[in-house]
Amino acid sequence: MKKIFPFSGVRYNPEHIDNLANVISQPYDKITADERAILWRRHDKNVVRLILPPPDGADTDFVVVGATESSDWYEKAAERLQAWIRDGVLISDAPRLYVYRQHFSYRDRSFTRTGLFVSLGLDDEDGPLAHEHTFEGPKADRFRLISATQANLSPIFLLSDGDMEKWSAIFSKTNDSLAQFEDLDGQKHEILSITDAETIQTVQDFVQDRTLVIADGHHRYETAQNYKKIMMQETGLDPDREPWGCVMAFIVPAESPDLLVLPTHRVISQMPDGWMNDLLSNAEPYCSIEPLTDYTGDSLQHLLAKPEHGQSIAVIAKDQGFLLTLKEEAAPHSLTALAPPLRRLNVSILHQFLFESCLNLSPTALQGITRYIRSEDESLARVQSGEAQAAFLLGGLLPQTVLDVSQHRVRMPQKSTDFYPKIPTGLIFRSVAATK
Repeated sequence: MKKIFPFSGVRYNPEHIDNLANVISQPYDKITADERAILWRRHDKNVVRLILPPPDGADTDFVVVGATESSDWYEKAAERLQAWIRDGVLISDAPRLYVYRQHFSYRDRSFTRTGLFVSLGLDDEDGPLAHEHTFEGPKADRFRLISATQANLSPIFLLSDGDMEKWSAIFSKTNDSLAQFEDLDGQKHEILSITDAETIQTVQDFVQDRTLVIADGHHRYETAQNYKKIMMQETGLDPDREPWGCVMAFIVPAESPDLLVLPTHRVISQMPDGWMNDLLSNAEPYCSIEPLTDYTGDSLQHLLAKPEHGQSIAVIAKDQGFLLTLKEEAAPHSLTALAPPLRRLNVSILHQFLFESCLNLSPTALQGITRYIRSEDESLARVQSGEAQAAFLLGGLLPQTVLDVSQHRVRMPQKSTDFYPKIPTGLIFRSVAATK
């Protein structure tokens, strides 16, 4: 049974911050060094000052956050958070649920993604399902931050099953608009609240029987679980009665027509000598191989989005490219060894078959030489400039596929999905400080 609760959200005070566009940011692990510097300069109350240390040239989407930086920044972030609360820059609401609408465009089409901010109980037996593996470095970093700030500064992003009409009825039961603004990328945001006790109970009853899957924020969720265990040991208090027994979550129905999942491409800086010949030779018994002649990002995006290319990967070198598609009857051992829901996913074909079997590139070998990039054009440009030696481009996955895989309690490789756009950090915070 899933337990959700209203919570006292901590938000930017409109009397101090007249435009939220100046103080929000992307999630911490999506902010590059250049973007971090821009955000630090944009406003002295920008949320980046709570979630990342001052700019120092470290590219945070490529190295472990905190690996090269002074460790005292966690405490400084906590001091800054408390100062903003004390000075009235941040205000606290009475307990409630929050409805959040995010209006955005992608490839000339308009979308509106609607979901629910809640406090989610950290149930060890019946918690949300994971669909990706995690890295230890980011979890250690985020644990130090939550320990210092005693706050959830970013939500985890959950998919839920359930009839879309029932979800729409929930989203319509709002009674107060708390914020509306347009950000610097042209996205429009609206935060509303649900405070009626009867409505909140109806939502709790509906969600308790739902299947929840972590779409984004696996590291934050596991960090919250670890923090709960430490607090139980240190305090002896009942986690069901303490804020640290929950985590801030944003729930979106998987049936939402405006739930957009983009692929995440792999761009490799260093490849073994003769890698393309080895790849084609080893893959040929199991894959159809077609030379590529059109190297534009749009053409490859449309090509990989076709239903018949659900098991295809575009492999790009500086002077050549090929489309590799797993044959219908193909059953290489590296894929048949996986759980059935994973065997024909494009990310599995790429990692388990092409990388490991055909090129002998283990996850450890790839970790230091791989960039994960959303844009087809940027992926291609890095190869053409010589910054990288290879790009492996994928098509996207359907939200229902993510839900189905997770229900089998198996996980995809890291960076298998990219739910677009990200939920901005800085909309709402949640305290996890122990009750007095």
